[in-house]
Amino acid sequence: MRRNVAIFTLFFLIVAALSGCQRLVEPEAASISVYATFWPIYALTDAVMQDVPDADLRLLVQPQDGCLRDYQLSDWDAALLSAGADAVIMGGRGLESFESLLFAWGESGPAVSAVLYNLELYNQDARADGESDSHLAGANPHLYMSIDGARRIVESISATLQSLDPKYAGRYVESAKGADEALERLLARNRAALSEYEGRSVVLMNEALIYAALDYDLEVADWIDRESGDPLAGNDLALCLERLDASGAQVILIEKQAPQALTEALEAAGYSVAKLDVLSTRREGDGFAAYIDLQSSNAQAIQSAFERADGGKDTN
Repeated sequence: MRRNVAIFTLFFLIVAALSGCQRLVEPEAASISVYATFWPIYALTDAVMQDVPDADLRLLVQPQDGCLRDYQLSDWDAALLSAGADAVIMGGRGLESFESLLFAWGESGPAVSAVLYNLELYNQDARADGESDSHLAGANPHLYMSIDGARRIVESISATLQSLDPKYAGRYVESAKGADEALERLLARNRAALSEYEGRSVVLMNEALIYAALDYDLEVADWIDRESGDPLAGNDLALCLERLDASGAQVILIEKQAPQALTEALEAAGYSVAKLDVLSTRREGDGFAAYIDLQSSNAQAIQSAFERADGGKDTN
């Protein structure tokens, strides 16, 4: 019988194993069926599962233009999980609005692992001032946007899968090791390409992009809160341009699916816009290799934005 169990860190997994906790997938089981909630979690889980036989990985939520944190679990999603999932791997810590619903299924549902728990998030110690505060004010769960953060997520996913499917624990360890090495090489390449821009000022227009700024040692001159895909027009756009002017930055980091009218308005005002993939619009089948490619493209987009800025305006 499947059980709904929260698995947060390698430490807790080891404690559970030593205490004689029942295994979530019995050794004689022919296969394990795992659902990952959102694409970035799916891609990093793929890195750990890709060399493991008798394991099926599926993506629960289809591509999203808006903020992942706003997604509500549909009846179809719930039916998929009830019908065939042995386990669900999610981020947790605010990434999924439906986290509590998954845990509420109890022993009748699949095992549930929230892999962001006990990993350090940006702004994780912030306290909301009141009920009116948006989710943008709290801990930022988009750690997968950081390549260095992705390495820690892979380690957490590997620990989860070793506990869920112990007969292939060694395979999960080796796959995670290979993924970690690939991510380490990727981060080194991207940092080398962007090294001359360390300390340069940028303005963020999407909360997930703080992790790119941190990975590449960029100075955040201002942060304009808006949800993925949201437009700015009229007075809102005028206020945004005033803040950009006051920031002194020339480069703006924004999500790739931002409305074209908005990016054109920012460029017309003289700013260089780096449109970055926030990893929410990919589909099942695009796995770890796609994650590597997208993070490479994001670094190239930042580099191109600085090159354009340096060619057209005095640098900061």
